[in-house]
Amino acid sequence: MLWKFALTQNAEVTDEVSRGSLKRELENYWNSGFPAARVVGDTIERGDAWVWASPALANNCLTVCAKTDSATFVKLSNLQVGAPFSLAQIKRVERALLRTGYFSKKNDTKLYRIANRNRIVPVFDFEDATANYAEAAFAYDAESKNSNGYLKINLLNIAGTARDFYIATSRSVGVASGKSRAVGESTPYNGTPQTSAEIFYKEPFIFGTNGSLALHGEFLDGDSLTQKKGDLTFSKKLNWEWQYSVGGGMKIGEENGAENTKYFSSLKLTYDDRDKMPLPFSGLFVEGSAEFSKFVLSGVKGAYLQPFSDNWTLLLSAQGFGMFPAKNYDKVDLFALGGQENFRSLPVKSIYSRTFGLSEIDFEWHGFSNSVLHIFALPGIYRNSSSFNANFNGWSKIYAYGFGFEQGVSSASIALYYTLSGKFAPIDGLLNLGVKVGF
Repeated sequence: MLWKFALTQNAEVTDEVSRGSLKRELENYWNSGFPAARVVGDTIERGDAWVWASPALANNCLTVCAKTDSATFVKLSNLQVGAPFSLAQIKRVERALLRTGYFSKKNDTKLYRIANRNRIVPVFDFEDATANYAEAAFAYDAESKNSNGYLKINLLNIAGTARDFYIATSRSVGVASGKSRAVGESTPYNGTPQTSAEIFYKEPFIFGTNGSLALHGEFLDGDSLTQKKGDLTFSKKLNWEWQYSVGGGMKIGEENGAENTKYFSSLKLTYDDRDKMPLPFSGLFVEGSAEFSKFVLSGVKGAYLQPFSDNWTLLLSAQGFGMFPAKNYDKVDLFALGGQENFRSLPVKSIYSRTFGLSEIDFEWHGFSNSVLHIFALPGIYRNSSSFNANFNGWSKIYAYGFGFEQGVSSASIALYYTLSGKFAPIDGLLNLGVKVGF
């Protein structure tokens, strides 16, 4: 261990204002290349200047070697070798690494020194998380009799190189009966089977930078339309929290036999300082995005987690998206809503809208290792169109609440959510059940 960083309680410094000023000045030194700075009398001795050496994983290979090689880990840390030492950067680097989903934390980071070169080596005590897994999920709406099956194969940090890949498919079936869960609308369901597929690949550190290039493809068939979409996106980190993405692609839509091809460009800006992924306990996430073609599709989403005890945290989240200018659009261009990503109380992709907004308040209990209990409420609103529902044209409101539980055991996990709408009986809820198995 290098040093214990603590303010010396010196008897000569009795004034609280002076002590506070010295403490702030001392912390500035610790974050500006002088980790040995200390209070002596009523002044500060800053000591020698130190710089960062390459970060490392605490791994001696006596049991099992880390999956991520050292060169990749240095790039993932985004810590600039040779830059002035900063104590505050340790926490930021830790959180950024844990958000990748590649690692889980064992112990606090330790600092070692290379004395003859005035360099400090941060050693992160992480272990490999279960990054490769197969996921199966099932959703069933007791009121509308709609159901959805979902399968996904996810490969993260392939061979320790920070490459990611996943492929997923889902199928929804249902009937055309049942009341709507939206206020003011007759029914959003038409009972048509719907199939979708998705594929994603990310190549990291492209062009010798800390940026990445991602290829994404999506296919949707059913409900009187077919859509194929492909896009290529370049993303680059500005620091440990900020990241921007730019990209473009093509959509081919076919609705009632008429085919329509659109080219688009996209822009996204993200701030994320959550403490880990998955199952974060604290932090802030905000993302604004825009897509440009013959029209503009833009919006923002965010989430804030505030712990209020050792086990409880409060999640406040919201999102809102729209298409501009405001007019009637082809169904193939609209947002397909419903499912865990937005309106959890609706069957997957059962609503089409050009504008929507929703918020969530979620009390989370992290009482057991790798587990979360959710108690949540989900008010939301979306714009309905007479093009798809002759009985109603305007804003539809959705009020939902429910509970969920996620539990990880070894290399497997299970998630269970049960969501109710305000006007339905307890037995008419929507059940979401998911299982992940690592390999």
